[in-house]
Amino acid sequence: MRRLLAALTLCISLLFTVALPIPAQQDKAAQQDPKTQTVYVTRTGKKYHRDGCRYLSLSKIPISLKDAKAKGYTACKVCHPPD
Repeated sequence: MRRLLAALTLCISLLFTVALPIPAQQDKAAQQDPKTQTVYVTRTGKKYHRDGCRYLSLSKIPISLKDAKAKGYTACKVCHPPD
């Protein structure tokens, strides 16, 4: 009975490991592309930020990294968004 339970547990753990999708690597690659990576700016600020930065206010505006750089925004030194 213990062998059966151990074998069943092993099979289930292998099944979940194999069944998990790997798009996280694809998402990471997409996030690194400046054309599609989203950063956030505020209405009055001059910096771009990561989501969740303490300097973002209620006026956080999503923008692509490429557009933020083109408009003259620079990276926040607190949340260290991608360059």
